[in-house]
Amino acid sequence: MKRTAILLLIVICGLGMAAQAADPFLVMRASTPLIVSGAAGLRFSQPTGHLRPAIQAEAGIGGGKLAFGWDNTGEARMGYALKAAFLQTWIAPIEVDTAQSFVGLEVEYSIRKLLLNLGGYRRVSSGDDDWLAAAGLGFLF
Repeated sequence: MKRTAILLLIVICGLGMAAQAADPFLVMRASTPLIVSGAAGLRFSQPTGHLRPAIQAEAGIGGGKLAFGWDNTGEARMGYALKAAFLQTWIAPIEVDTAQSFVGLEVEYSIRKLLLNLGGYRRVSSGDDDWLAAAGLGFLF
């Protein structure tokens, strides 16, 4: 218990220091299987117009997603991102059953603040759906 508390304190302090050197972003998106969702994330290092390390959490009606990878969306007239993601379905997802877990890759493409994302995921929990293709359209704040 004491080790867990110390580890948690170290992680929280590390995230606090990392957030000081990070650029936060918000996204509102309509997508499969999440339906309507909101995402928050951090891009690390200084804005350069090049790909930067990023982490993003997203929650919607049909599920949630945690992604990390490289991102420069919304920084210039056009941008893109490549992220590895863990996706969990709940309540009422589109095209798949609830309570399923997936891992996969997704690509985002931006024109100014408009985002298009495409992803491919493999189920890692029990269920009927082995593969999942996802697509979405969103706006970056």
